[in-house]
Amino acid sequence: MPVRSQVIATLALLGLSTALARGQDPAQDARVQQYVQMLQPAMWRELDFVRQVCDLAPEQRPKVKAAADAAVKEAAKAMLQPQRQARSMPTAAAQMIHDGVHEALKMILTSEQLENYSAEDASRTAATKHATISGVVSQLDGVLFLNAEQREKITAALDSNWQREWEQWLTMHQYAGQYFPQVPDQHVAPHLNADQKTVWNGLQKVMINAWHNGPRRQADDNWWDPDIAAKAKAKAAKLPAAKGKAALLQPAKKAK
Repeated sequence: MPVRSQVIATLALLGLSTALARGQDPAQDARVQQYVQMLQPAMWRELDFVRQVCDLAPEQRPKVKAAADAAVKEAAKAMLQPQRQARSMPTAAAQMIHDGVHEALKMILTSEQLENYSAEDASRTAATKHATISGVVSQLDGVLFLNAEQREKITAALDSNWQREWEQWLTMHQYAGQYFPQVPDQHVAPHLNADQKTVWNGLQKVMINAWHNGPRRQADDNWWDPDIAAKAKAKAAKLPAAKGKAALLQPAKKAK
């Protein structure tokens, strides 16, 4: 084996031994990083919301971004743990990111900022709940032909027994009515007649575990960390000067 190849192989083995000595599993670390990348859209959605409602000072921004990064890593690690009950992984991870950022904001924001954020967050949560329940009742109405009283009772049952896990139902529209959410039977069946129950029992109900994050967005790290923006600006300012200096060092072309 060539000397260079031996050196590379030795360094790789040393790196693996160090990771194992620290209790790290390289394969698991790679999977965590994969989930970290998959969770970036969820993190940026949360950061965009904070940015819109909190009017952050420049010194607060890096702290919020660091908290979001930490929440993403914890959510990614949780994705590798055995689940006690069936849950939608994308929904659960997004909620973990939200909760992690929410807790960090209590230590970062001023009392006025936190009050405004909490109010807007509560409004967003209520709107998400309303949209989820309205959407699923509308979808069921399309195949069960519910009357007004049935729609009201199913809506009330879902509202009073609401679970955050049900937010995954919002993604059902992308399947064009082919699949239905796993709505607990006790919240629907008691309000149906015999014919409707037959249809209800025959529906294909699924849990959404697909990662549908939409188009990738450009990370806005410069806004969240002013130091990054300052360094990038300083670097850009040096480029024209460097080019001019290089031009002066070049030998002059002889006139023909």
